[in-house]
Amino acid sequence: MRKRRWAVWLLLLLFLGVLIFSFAPYFAKDRALLLIRIYDRYQERSSIQEDLGLEIDFPLDKMDLFPMLVTYNDKGLAKHLGKPIKFTVEYTFADFKHGKSFNQIYDQEHPLYNAYIGSYSLVGFGESLSEKDLMLISQYDMLHLALPAVGLPSDEGTFEILNHEKKAQDIVISSYPFTTYESTVLTNGPEHHDEAFVPGDLLFGSSPETGVDYPLIEMNGKIYHYYFDESDLNLIFYTFGKTDDITREFEEKIIRNIMITLK
Repeated sequence: MRKRRWAVWLLLLLFLGVLIFSFAPYFAKDRALLLIRIYDRYQERSSIQEDLGLEIDFPLDKMDLFPMLVTYNDKGLAKHLGKPIKFTVEYTFADFKHGKSFNQIYDQEHPLYNAYIGSYSLVGFGESLSEKDLMLISQYDMLHLALPAVGLPSDEGTFEILNHEKKAQDIVISSYPFTTYESTVLTNGPEHHDEAFVPGDLLFGSSPETGVDYPLIEMNGKIYHYYFDESDLNLIFYTFGKTDDITREFEEKIIRNIMITLK
């Protein structure tokens, strides 16, 4: 009888611990890290990186970023480009503030509000992507992946390129010359009334209260592109921030220090 009581108490304590871990603000970052580790193991198995033996080392510790990249293998872009391509996305965002139930990606006062950094890997296109194709991929990512993750349907989102330029000089990343493009974009912020669960809640926590759902804001974006002819790999790095100071910091601290290994 005494052993049975101890077993019941242990089960109750375990259940209580799970509830606290699942909902307490203090554990928001830990929950995200746990879920991403599990999710990434599944996604990485069928990623382009796994197929090609491609390793990309982002020095994320140089900025106030979530310390892991999220991997996602997408099938919808092939229809947009009209070719049977394979597409893998990696991304990360602002880190959590200690004790908060939501990520700083929602905080308009934070430098990394609505900011992302990551990579696109694409094989099967048969040639180097054009400037038009690169802009289409950026638009696709925001309207069909990023905004729907925080609850905004793709047909209700905005991604309008206000101005765009190709930089005269390439940037050398891990000995490869990457062509660079910079844009100013009108798009939606992520904050919204959190009335129902959306997938982004698992990564960012629940959105804080806001006066306007998914407000329109101007953002600065950069993409860096290089084509590996032998493996038909179009590799793109991207940065997205609310000012050009943020994307410049991304470039100087992280992009220029990325290490690429292609076996």
